[in-house]
Amino acid sequence: MKKTGYQNNNLPNLGRWFNWGLNVENVKDLFFVTGHADVKADNSSANFPNDPVGQVKYILEQMEITFSQAGYTKDNIVSVNWCVTKDVTHEQTIKILKVWSEYIADVETKPSGGTWKRIHGLISPDVLVELEMILAR
Repeated sequence: MKKTGYQNNNLPNLGRWFNWGLNVENVKDLFFVTGHADVKADNSSANFPNDPVGQVKYILEQMEITFSQAGYTKDNIVSVNWCVTKDVTHEQTIKILKVWSEYIADVETKPSGGTWKRIHGLISPDVLVELEMILAR
């Protein structure tokens, strides 16, 4: 598989986080990661209640556990969709993007960013973030 990222000079350069476009050639397999949120195994509550930065760190760890079971790595991520509640502030968003930037720092070709959705609420009042991913190889 070969990934080529594309930026758009008329839009902000988000290269450390995402590519505005991503061409993926010679794909053999796709892997779809269902939305992950910071919920305990018994679905009782969040591990990091009302802490979107802690939630993102936890979510990324859990997603990697999920996709690594099928033999995928961070290098295989081609798209990420973000969903945050209206309670996530701009300052917290910057911190979330820093966590993401550190998570994919060693990924040569960054994935496409999908859509950053801001909604009223998620599965539980103390859950503020949910992520979905698509991986390819």
